[in-house]
Formats: sequence, structure tokens, C-alpha cells
Amino acid sequence: MSTGRFPRSPSRLPVRRLFEPAIAASAAIAAVITIRMASSLAWLDSALVGKDAKFAPDFISGAGLAMRVTSTFVHTAIAPGVAAFLRDVVVPNAHLFAVLVAVGDLAIGISLFFGLLTRLGGFFEIVRALTNIAIAGSTGADTAGYNGMLIVAGAIAIGTGAGRTFGLDRVLLTRFPNSKVLRLVA
Repeated sequence: MSTGRFPRSPSRLPVRRLFEPAIAASAAIAAVITIRMASSLAWLDSALVGKDAKFAPDFISGAGLAMRVTSTFVHTAIAPGVAAFLRDVVVPNAHLFAVLVAVGDLAIGISLFFGLLTRLGGFFEIVRALTNIAIAGSTGADTAGYNGMLIVAGAIAIGTGAGRTFGLDRVLLTRFPNSKVLRLVA
């Protein structure tokens, strides 16, 4: 007697259950790699592209940084101590700080893009994003939101070791499996 329905093959069910964790893991790895790459492009863009590029001659000379600090950041800093630090320390040493910011943004972008010392890059991504919030604190929700997204991406890079699956960290850890320092920062 037929009910018009075909019974499910019992052999399909275990095979499907066998591959479901692998598919879920692949999706998670793809998501982590996508987040790592997107945040790396944000830092590379900050360093190299556009009118606010940190390697632009005006900024890297210190003049652009000093102008932005005195015209905007001293007024938008989240605390009087931050404003005083900007006015008393950063402006007199604008060239040094401009070089540090430019090289830092580029290093974070390269680290995350290539998956090279990813945990270290994620740590500095969080530090730079928190610095951006402290300096440009009251300039708008987009500043806090954008930097908040970068903080989350940095935490994901640190927590997952995002370069260990698809990045140069995997090569380094394979080549130097007993290096404790490399295990910490890669």
C-alpha cells in the first residue's frame, strides 16, 4: 500500500550530519577572513588614499597634523587632559607624531591584509581606534560607530588568530612551531 510519499533514505541522514559541522566551520572561517580583510582595507585607505591620507606630504611633514589638532581635535577631545596632551605634546612634535600615525596605520593594514602577526595587528587596531575616539570624540555618531566596528574587528582578529587559517601566520607557525612569542602575536 503506497501513501504517495517516498520514504527518506536512511543513508542520507548520517552523511548530511557528517558534513554540517564542516560547512558551518567553513562559513565561520570565511566570515573571519572577510572581517580581517575589510578592516585591513580601512587602515590601508587611511594611510594611503584620499585627502586625509597619512602619507600625503602635507600630513607627513607635520603641518597637516598640527593644523587638524589645533583647529578641530583640541575642541572635540573627550577629556581636558586629552586636549592638553594634544596641545602641549603633539603640536610641538607634530612631525614625529605624523610619522608614527602614518607608519602605524600602514603597519596595521599590512598585518591584517596579509595575516602577518595578526594578533599584534588586532591589538594595535584596537589601540588606534580608541585613540581616534578619544581625540575626535564628539564629532558624530559615525566616528564612534566606525571606530567601534574597527574595535570589534580587532577583537575578532585577536580572539580567533585570523591569520592562522589563511595568512602568513600559518606559514610562520608551521616553520617555527616552538616559538612561544610567535604563538602569542600570530
